[in-house]
Amino acid sequence: MCGSVFYDAQIIMLEILFQYGPVTLRTFNLFVAIAFFLGGVFLLRCVTRQKMSVSFLAHYFLYFILAALIGGRMGYVFENLSLFMQDPLSSLYVWDLEFSFFGAFLALFLALYFVSRSAREDFWAWSDAFILSNLLALIFIHIGQFFDGMNYGRPTDLPWGITLDTQNIPFISPIHPTQLYSALATLIIFLYAKRYMKHTHLSGMAGSLALMLYALAMLGIDFFHGAPSLYAKISYGIVAMLAFVSLVHCSYKTHSLPH
Repeated sequence: MCGSVFYDAQIIMLEILFQYGPVTLRTFNLFVAIAFFLGGVFLLRCVTRQKMSVSFLAHYFLYFILAALIGGRMGYVFENLSLFMQDPLSSLYVWDLEFSFFGAFLALFLALYFVSRSAREDFWAWSDAFILSNLLALIFIHIGQFFDGMNYGRPTDLPWGITLDTQNIPFISPIHPTQLYSALATLIIFLYAKRYMKHTHLSGMAGSLALMLYALAMLGIDFFHGAPSLYAKISYGIVAMLAFVSLVHCSYKTHSLPH
């Protein structure tokens, strides 16, 4: 099995897949690359099937990526402000791949909203495509977090509790595999939203529903984290509330291009 060796109830993590001199390939980085590739492929296929403007996506795609990266990094710095106050320059070290979901989500959809209005595109149709493609990417990111020991769970006596041999985790007793919980929940939500999208004629419905379910799922899973965060709970609660408002709006109003 890629990235781990199973022995009894212990999983020996292989956080580094390959290392030769200064060149290092981490397991998490590999899964992030897979996530970006598959998410991008799905986004392009979704745009093609829905007969949306490929030129719009090609022209503004880099702007969307930059908005998500900048917003995600700013959100992460804000979440860990006390840490970065000691070394402000480290806030620019984006190659550590530490980002905030809430910050990336907010920045991306603000950019999408203003750009789509400027280009006279349907914001809600594009939000469907972006949310579903991001959910697909998040499946592999959560799996990558499992191999890297990130977002680990708290101790448990349940039969599926696992022991991870990594320095990132302070517990020696079996813990909840919260990363796999997140990956499985995201997969189920993605498949459901993808199927729902084929049966609704209103743009924005599938994406809003998927985003609301994902935020609620992550909010629930956060209670099983070994280092639970009140900021994360508040952030996911806000995302769930905004997604619910969008869902209600999309269910009662059809969308057209602005005049």
